[in-house]
Amino acid sequence: MGASVPGQGRQITVWGLLDAFRRRWIPTLALAIPAALLVAAAIWELVPAKYESVALLKIHQFEQIVYTDTPNDRSSEFLTYRDSQINFLKSRPVLTAALRAEGVAETKTLRDVRFPVEWLEDKLDVAEDLSPEFVRISLAGEYPDDLALVVDAVKDAYLDEVVYNERKERINRLKELEQNFNDIDLKVKQNDARIDALARDLGTTDSRAALQIQDLENERLRDLQKDLGEINAKIRAEETARQFLQERGLTSAEMNSTLPGIGFGPLPSAAPSASPLGPSAGLQQQLLMVQREIKRFQSQTRNPNHPDLLALKDQESQLLAMLTGASPKDDGTPGIAMSQYEWLTKQKEKLEAEFNARSEELHQKGIRLAELERERSQVEHLKKLRDQLADDMQKQRFELNRPQRVEVIQAANIPEKRNVKSKMQLSGLGGASVLFSIIAGFTLFEWFSHRVGQTSDVTNQIGLRLIGTIPSPDKGGLLGLGIFAGKVDYDEWNRAVIESMDVVRTYLTRHIDPSRPASVLITSASANEGKTTVSCQLAASLARTGKRVVLVDCDFRRPSAHLMMDGREGPGISEYLRGEVALADVCQATQANGLTFVAAGRVDALTLQKLSFDGGRSLIDALKAEFDFVIIDTSPLLFVAEPSMLSQNADIVLMSTRKDYSRIPYVMQSRDSLRSLQVPLLGAVMVGADSDFQRQTYGYRQEIQRSGHLVHS
Repeated sequence: MGASVPGQGRQITVWGLLDAFRRRWIPTLALAIPAALLVAAAIWELVPAKYESVALLKIHQFEQIVYTDTPNDRSSEFLTYRDSQINFLKSRPVLTAALRAEGVAETKTLRDVRFPVEWLEDKLDVAEDLSPEFVRISLAGEYPDDLALVVDAVKDAYLDEVVYNERKERINRLKELEQNFNDIDLKVKQNDARIDALARDLGTTDSRAALQIQDLENERLRDLQKDLGEINAKIRAEETARQFLQERGLTSAEMNSTLPGIGFGPLPSAAPSASPLGPSAGLQQQLLMVQREIKRFQSQTRNPNHPDLLALKDQESQLLAMLTGASPKDDGTPGIAMSQYEWLTKQKEKLEAEFNARSEELHQKGIRLAELERERSQVEHLKKLRDQLADDMQKQRFELNRPQRVEVIQAANIPEKRNVKSKMQLSGLGGASVLFSIIAGFTLFEWFSHRVGQTSDVTNQIGLRLIGTIPSPDKGGLLGLGIFAGKVDYDEWNRAVIESMDVVRTYLTRHIDPSRPASVLITSASANEGKTTVSCQLAASLARTGKRVVLVDCDFRRPSAHLMMDGREGPGISEYLRGEVALADVCQATQANGLTFVAAGRVDALTLQKLSFDGGRSLIDALKAEFDFVIIDTSPLLFVAEPSMLSQNADIVLMSTRKDYSRIPYVMQSRDSLRSLQVPLLGAVMVGADSDFQRQTYGYRQEIQRSGHLVHS
């Protein structure tokens, strides 16, 4: 039937609300009915009936073409869109544009208005009408023609500034997309052209093939470096031989005739065989190496005109000429004979030139290959971006062709009669709102408070034994609001309190072994529930029986017992726990015979640490060794940890509740906490249980001598 009330475990029911209203129906209706009539009359008198001009717009639920939406979120998208259009209708740019329309600012309705934009923001009504798709634009006033003109101006300004402007924005967006597409497409073409040029320079468009060519070039470069090293070694050998012959005194001509020569014409017949160094074997070995290189190269490439292959064949021809001496010049004339040293020197120069040229070519190809990879990576990114722009352009073109989502259903009408119906509705609605608001407020306040209202709540709802009650001095007064309440006789009230606490004392002593000292702890669920009053009154009642009683203020956070007992603030329990004073030094005598008071003192972290060490067991045992009864006034149970610690070492625990103040869920939570600690929870004492305390006195008029100065907190 009802919903769960957070934090209280109750359910709102019809009968529960009626019962809550029943408890407060007199003050509720006494306040609600006059207030409702007053508000309804004030609205009728203060709000005049006016003309009203209305224009209607329709906002279609779905776009004709929508790429980003899904069927699951279209409903929420429509509501968001509609609400945004309502906000646009009352936005300052639209209202400013409407005021710039011809004749609008000069109308009787607006010409005397100092701030027309702010006036329109306040008076113009834009809201849902008939169904969520329809938006109603209305304006009420005294001049019908002016109202229609202003409403139409607002409608037209909204269409121009918002609805039609959306299409303009789409067109501009499409132009921007097309410009970006053309720019990126041009960059793609330029990159493709650079990639083609680099591919032509590298001889291939495949990066892997280009890398393989690079590897072959590196291998050829290493071969050239090796050949150059061999030539240098032979030159050093030739220079050594010449140095040897020069030391023998031979001239250059004699050395040339002695050392074998290399000619491109007929070579002296004795030259190759006359050399003591035997160069023919070296030339033959070199020739064989060149021929093997030619065969290896021919097996790897099919191009017979490859520059490297032609260079190897040329070297082969020269070596053959050195061995046979029958190599002609390019023009066909006989060659000129040259020495081995001269030929080796020329070969060295040729190899060095070829090595340098190939090194430079390999370096340039490496640069082109890296540039090719960079250009390819860049052009791939540009192509993806170009494709995305093309897709966005296509979508934008479809968006331009869709119909407008907002259309005009009804232009502003010129009203012919005043709208009295709206005035009546407004007046009745105002009065009914006030009436039901007050009734609902009182009822819900009474329901949600869930306070202890009578003694049966302690036993039936909280589940605690009711030990006794303490009357309240309140007389009630008219309607229970304290109006015209009688004067309180505090002497009679004090006598009633004494009688009530004697009842509590009698019940308490039935659960205590009279042969041993006892400790009684009084706590409450929350603050201001009368636990200090109960503690002081119970201590005084026990002292009247002739027992030695000590009242200990263990409410370290907000100690107040010393005010009721006319005692000192300190030193007290805090100083005793810290070891600063002896127990006898903190005991204060009171006006009541047999009643001693111990204040809380000045608490600090060390005090709480000492107390938590054994839960106050040593303190309670020390007090029980000196007194018959130890009454402990503690802090609220739900706020701090000290009551839970002390209650585990007390002989009896009592809870204090207060009528029309204590919340039942909090008291139940405190009860469950104490029971979970397995402490001896005897029951509860209710403060303020009877609004007419004279019934508690049972007609006793004799003066009862009190043994202490007792004040109700």
